[in-house]
Amino acid sequence: MSVVWLAPMALAGLALLAIPIAVHLLVRQHSRRVEFPSLRFLLPSQLAAFRRRHIQDAWLLACRAAVIAAAALALAGPVIQSASRSEAYRARIARAVIVEPGTAAASAASAAGDAFVSKTFARDRLSDAIADATRWLEAQPPASREVVFVGAVRRGSVTAGDLRAVQASAGIRFVVAGGGLAGRDTQLSVLRSLPAGLMIEQRQVHFEDDSTRVTAGATTAAASDLVRIVAAPADQPLADAALRAVLGEGLRWHDPTQRVLIAWDGTDEAMVQRAVTGATLVRMPRPDPPSTAASALAVAIEQVTSAPTGVMEPVRIRDEQLQAWSRPPNGVPAEAPATDEGDRRWLWGLVLALLAIEHWLRRTTVVAVATAPVTEARVA
Repeated sequence: MSVVWLAPMALAGLALLAIPIAVHLLVRQHSRRVEFPSLRFLLPSQLAAFRRRHIQDAWLLACRAAVIAAAALALAGPVIQSASRSEAYRARIARAVIVEPGTAAASAASAAGDAFVSKTFARDRLSDAIADATRWLEAQPPASREVVFVGAVRRGSVTAGDLRAVQASAGIRFVVAGGGLAGRDTQLSVLRSLPAGLMIEQRQVHFEDDSTRVTAGATTAAASDLVRIVAAPADQPLADAALRAVLGEGLRWHDPTQRVLIAWDGTDEAMVQRAVTGATLVRMPRPDPPSTAASALAVAIEQVTSAPTGVMEPVRIRDEQLQAWSRPPNGVPAEAPATDEGDRRWLWGLVLALLAIEHWLRRTTVVAVATAPVTEARVA
């Protein structure tokens, strides 16, 4: 068994115990007035200073000191860590529910379950939601901790590196719910270079949980100057080769009437201004190394030619992988912040009881002094 203090600085209030002791020692003793018929029979004596050498009303002093001590301890907020309380901590769950975008709210609510405390986190990137959930769990009172992922859990949405941010004592669980793309179809317009010239090809894309099927559809002719690239004379052969490679594979092209001009750094500006009329200008640095020219060019062009389709990775992470990442909560972390579990209320109750006793002792002392008999000596 141990004691954790929520506000240990309040224990400095125990120094106030000196106040009632000083009051009892320094209080002036009031002499009682006794009428005497004559002083001629009394012998003269030397007056001496009177100082209290002992504490009177010890029970009253002890009660007042106990009030101050109990109040100081209550303000310090003791939490007694017993075996039964530690077991209760382990039995309750602080649960962070991370919801993948597009997941039904009912699925998130059911994942919270009967947790002692829970909170839902939803971000565009699950890695950001994991960071938010981890910070929230660290601030929760002593309890077993768990992170629950709710959603389709598609490939790439969460990785082993993301899960390393979850504290080692926290459990990890996955609830696969909704958001699947199985059976979904969409259509993409792709600009390709074919033997007959530039063509816009319509492709049908069919999604399943573990595969994607693409079927080529109808093609229509496109203007030969739909996409052009200009560069410095020394770089122009590399630029033309990169563009041929990109068009050979195909580019997503949402608007068949859109014209695009790509200008590499170092291009003559006058030439760029003459060629850009009626076209969307894309400026980009010369790719380095040259072997990345085609991929860099494709990314730069598709930023202005492809419309958002809302298509996401259709393949879900396998159940075997999710089970390998899952783990149960591993007890209560030692760094969990202590909270007031109600122990201080007993000390405040003791303070109230002691104040009542102090009031009764004080009234009893006053009445005893007032009613004490006075013994008078008679002188013949």
